[in-house]
Amino acid sequence: MPTKKILLLVVSFLVSYSLSAQDKERFEKIFEKETSNDNSPYKKFKNVKKFSFYPDTLPAWFFEPKLFAGNYYAIGVSDPDMELSQAKELAILRAKSMALLAEECNVQYFKDIYTSAEEVQRYTNLKERFDIYFKLTAKRKVAESMFEVLDTHFTKYNEYAVLVSYNPKNVSENDTLYPMLTNATAFFVQASFDDIEENQGEYEGKNYVAFPNENVQASEFLFREKGSRFLSISRYNGETLEFPAYSYTYAMPGASSRKQVLVTFNGLWSLLSRQLLVSLILNVQPYSIKLKNVNQENDKGIVRLAREIASFDSQLEINGINFVNDTLKFDLNLKGQQNSIW
Repeated sequence: MPTKKILLLVVSFLVSYSLSAQDKERFEKIFEKETSNDNSPYKKFKNVKKFSFYPDTLPAWFFEPKLFAGNYYAIGVSDPDMELSQAKELAILRAKSMALLAEECNVQYFKDIYTSAEEVQRYTNLKERFDIYFKLTAKRKVAESMFEVLDTHFTKYNEYAVLVSYNPKNVSENDTLYPMLTNATAFFVQASFDDIEENQGEYEGKNYVAFPNENVQASEFLFREKGSRFLSISRYNGETLEFPAYSYTYAMPGASSRKQVLVTFNGLWSLLSRQLLVSLILNVQPYSIKLKNVNQENDKGIVRLAREIASFDSQLEINGINFVNDTLKFDLNLKGQQNSIW
């Protein structure tokens, strides 16, 4: 073989070897970066120590809290990444609050509908806006003997889930009664201009217990969303609870399809409480009374305002919970009296 060809082969081999070495070194750096604990999102957790790519399978009772003879059943879930004892306290408080709503609650609903039609040359620009305010309240004097923890589940994200039984008749003369208050509110705005739609909402839950020893247990949870952006703020006994935005994943027992898996970035309670309020807003609309329907005509077109309100006492009956297409759905009823105007 001529010397010149041998030299070209050697140079080609050296270049190929050099590129392979560089590629190997580059991939090693990428591997180290992607798998290093220093860059892992898990570092944002304080109490979660073990992680898995598999969803957390929730127990069957989570999906079927029902009302039986004399007893009310409710579930509560703590925030993610909590220490076990504090997570248990928070979950039980939330479950007790849900149980009060199941026994009796006051429902208030207010909806304003704005519609404007503006003539622009040969076309009509249609604008619509819906403002909805919803409030659910329950207040009672309770005793510890009325409540019983039936089952628990601790998720891989350090969330404590609890099933609580509540029997308001299970009280004796020796029991000390203390006040308990819970309320949940939702403010939802939906605006549309031609084919463009923009939604924003704020959902808030507050639970308070004043024990006989004058200790107060308080939980406050706020969730705001606008488009794809969201913010959640949680406080327990005056302390702000912080947990990372993360792809928290849950599955139904025996899940066999993607539809039975749920992904949320703010933990289970955040989505559970939000979806409960959304479902209740939809459920309460048949009870609403249209009070006012006003048309105003000006040089820009017609402006219409319709207002609906409802106020009644009810029982919140949750028949089931389901995961459908990466969201959480409720099967529920509001068993209420006839409407009365505020």
